[in-house]
This record gives sequence, structure tokens and C-alpha cells, in this order.
Amino acid sequence: MSADQMEIKTVAEKWSKVRLMDREEANKLEPEWKEAYDRFYEKYDADMVKMQEIAAKVQKMIEPPKVEKKTKGQRKRDMWAKKQALAAARAANAK
Repeated sequence: MSADQMEIKTVAEKWSKVRLMDREEANKLEPEWKEAYDRFYEKYDADMVKMQEIAAKVQKMIEPPKVEKKTKGQRKRDMWAKKQALAAARAANAK
């Protein structure tokens, strides 16, 4: 491996360790690494908020709100109202 590749590999290994640190450990880092850590988690948090908003919108499409089943009495009341409306319409046409 060339010198550039070795440098890239060491930086990648360092970043993989830094990325998994908690906030307290990250505060002890060098300013360059701390800034990279903060940038990464700001973007991560923003992306998570955006994905939660998208998931909430998609959830409504995937699982629409359930409409409760009509009871036997409600079906009978609906049928009675339909018959009354039909009779009124026929009476209006007969005149």
C-alpha cells in the first residue's frame, strides 16, 4: 500500500472509533475531530427527524384509520332512513 492509502486507512480507523464515542468522550477530542463529530451527529439528528416525519405520513397510507363496524341497530336505522327518503322522493314525483 502506498503512503496515501495508509494515511486514508488510519484516518478511517480513527473516524470509526470517534463516530461511536459518546458526547463526553467526544468533548476530550482534538478540535478537528470534535468538529467532525458534531457535524456528523447534527446531520444524523436532522435526518432522523426528517425520516420520522416521512414515516408518520407513510404510516397513514399503509394503515388507514379503522372505521368501526356498524351495529345491527344502526344498520336497521340506516335502512329505515333510506326507505323514508325513497318514499318521500316517490311522493314528490307523483305530484
